[in-house]
Amino acid sequence: MSPRVLRPHPARDLILDAMRRYGEPMSPAELARITGATLGSTAYHVQALLVAEVIESAGERPGVRGLPEHLYMLIADDPTPTHSVQRLLSLCGATMVSDPEGRYPIPSRLDDDARAELEALLDRLRLQVLQIAAASTARVRRWRG
Repeated sequence: MSPRVLRPHPARDLILDAMRRYGEPMSPAELARITGATLGSTAYHVQALLVAEVIESAGERPGVRGLPEHLYMLIADDPTPTHSVQRLLSLCGATMVSDPEGRYPIPSRLDDDARAELEALLDRLRLQVLQIAAASTARVRRWRG
């Protein structure tokens, strides 16, 4: 079966973000609680992501009243970037990029050059962040006497 073409949707973005942050298989019920959406809406978007091959089935576990609870996870891709680089991608909204074939956005894939470039950027950024934090701390101390 070929993947379905999906347009980005805020609900699917929230679902993918929750799955990425949790890092373990999740059920639509868990995703609904985290995102604040209804179970029906969440299940619909999970199914759309499954058909688009952005996520995959990760089995089942016993749920309420003995009914199975279906679990899903992001489809594994390249080795995970370092924690700092992954956080940078997340902060900048770059954990997903447009698929050149027009399907739903796909997880960012970093080669060695990109990883090295982002690590160097983080080193420069850390120095700036420390300078800003130190200046702000000094201002707050002066205001509070």
